[in-house]
Amino acid sequence: MADLSRCYLHNLGDSERAKLADLRSRLPKLVAQAREASEDAKAAEKLTIWGVDLEKENEASDIVLLKFIRAEELDVDKAADRIVQTLIFRADCQIDGLKDAELPKCYQGHDVISGYDVDGRPVMISRFGKMDLEAVFGDVEAFVRYRAKLMEEAIAKLSFKKGEPEELTQVHDYSGVPLIFQTSQVKGAVSAVTKVFGEHYPETKGVTIFVNFPTAFAKLFKAFSVFIPERTLKKFQILGENDQETLFKFLPPETVPEALGGMLGTPAGPMSGPCKTLSVRARGNEEMPLIKVAAACTIQWEVRVCYWEISYELYFYADGASEPELVKKSDAMVQATDGIVSGEYVAKGPGELKCNFINNGAWFKSRFCLGRAEQKS
Repeated sequence: MADLSRCYLHNLGDSERAKLADLRSRLPKLVAQAREASEDAKAAEKLTIWGVDLEKENEASDIVLLKFIRAEELDVDKAADRIVQTLIFRADCQIDGLKDAELPKCYQGHDVISGYDVDGRPVMISRFGKMDLEAVFGDVEAFVRYRAKLMEEAIAKLSFKKGEPEELTQVHDYSGVPLIFQTSQVKGAVSAVTKVFGEHYPETKGVTIFVNFPTAFAKLFKAFSVFIPERTLKKFQILGENDQETLFKFLPPETVPEALGGMLGTPAGPMSGPCKTLSVRARGNEEMPLIKVAAACTIQWEVRVCYWEISYELYFYADGASEPELVKKSDAMVQATDGIVSGEYVAKGPGELKCNFINNGAWFKSRFCLGRAEQKS
């Protein structure tokens, strides 16, 4: 297997630099080939890949060309052929217009392109549990265009600047997915997407996280993983149910939809800043500092438990006061299904707002909680 570590613009080796120059020198001919092979390509004013004009010599075009070189294990001839085919594909299928296209109803509401992961990669989250399998997977061409549209929207969030993230993080949520999900119809649509992405979206896969993954699926994946290249296999993370603590090692909680245990509401609430996380042991309680304020103000706050249930108490510790003020106390156990619990508090002066999470409902299991607060503008 070729060493690709020096085939990135921010870490370019001498040999890889020469390959990049070689591929760039071929671009006029490659673009001409694409135009000759496709009437749509011939009619297009410019042929681009992900909005990048490869014939303009800049960081963005270098990064795209290097992706094709890496995808072909440093073989410039193969990279050149793939570029031609990708230019034809994008022109014939009018891929550049997908970002603004409206999806049919059956494809709506399943996906979120939300912020960036802990390494700065754009995040695309897809939930499969409530899909109408017949409608979503029945038309293979429509399904491919649906997934390509999402990829185009996510890739548009990449900067294409030297040293910055070049890949995506994808989250696939399998909660509520029936075991018959792997029908021949579904397999056919997924195979078609895999082929298109493999050929025309090289080096865009950063991490793919499978959450709420059924045990039966996990066993199948493990069995077939021996056939997956090690370089690709390292990009997969398989998480079971209620494993938000691991999920949040990859994604900030504020970018994760409320339904998956995160703090991204639908519609989004007034707060969008970073969250704090806290694991609360069984039969224990833990305090989470939320915000310090220097003067009288109105504070917005949000808390939640990611799985099962917990109780909480909010206190404001005013500077100089002998006892904290109880701001809010849960009337009953707050359930994960309750999602985000929020409110406001008017501080009369400087101090600190804290949340005390109480896990008295569990004898053996810890609870994982989130919280944040900010001054209301």
